[in-house]
Amino acid sequence: MDRTFRTLADLLVSLPLTLDVEIDEECCGPFSIKGIELEATVMHLGLRDYVKLSALHSPAEMLVYQNMFLAWLRQSFRNNRFSVVEKKLDHAVLLLFSKSFGSEDPFVDALRTARWLGENDTLTFCPAIGVASGTVMAGFTGSGGEARASVFGRPLLVASACAMLNPQVDAASAITFPSNEWDGLSLERVFPPVEYEHPDKGRVRQPSTWKLGEPSEADLPGIGRMLLRDIANFIHWMPSVSASDKAREWVRLIRSKGFYRKIN
Repeated sequence: MDRTFRTLADLLVSLPLTLDVEIDEECCGPFSIKGIELEATVMHLGLRDYVKLSALHSPAEMLVYQNMFLAWLRQSFRNNRFSVVEKKLDHAVLLLFSKSFGSEDPFVDALRTARWLGENDTLTFCPAIGVASGTVMAGFTGSGGEARASVFGRPLLVASACAMLNPQVDAASAITFPSNEWDGLSLERVFPPVEYEHPDKGRVRQPSTWKLGEPSEADLPGIGRMLLRDIANFIHWMPSVSASDKAREWVRLIRSKGFYRKIN
């Protein structure tokens, strides 16, 4: 299978289904069940401080901000070397990595994707990132033209809860995940040092800007206490303009061009 970036709906129509049945429930009538069960790593990418952003920006600016965030993610994955499946939530995006559709090591691939985002966050979105692995069920909910692709399973809850935890360090970006998923791994293997050719020094290895945190317990809502770890990047971007400023600029430009037509 081609290693490409796809949506969850794309995945559901491209792989054999685990469930493909019609249920006739006497209390609510007939409905179809179509879904795929698979082992996957889930990455939750959330808009950090969404409530604060909403308080500081107009509704139009938030619409621009969120679409800019999604466009940045899609652009980031354009040249990915492994398959990524996307599912949009209200204020976040879920990414799935699985051996079922091209990922050789789903957990490591998810961490490397998060690394790339952290090192190329030119508009300082600073997304809240949580990662967790396990069994998920992807399927359609609703029927006919109202059917939507959804995904279910404990890894979604864990990844979302990890993303919502504030890092205990002053990091530019951080990735939080269950500690047991790191067993047998090393930071140098997961995040290989960046090497480049220097005109005077030859081949140079750039020191890593990421640090692996110690395991620590956290109480995850609806899940219980869990031992977690962070990988944090301590190099802060110094952008010429932030996503917040860009959203305001775009709305001002749209208004000035006469494209903002408020309906009373």
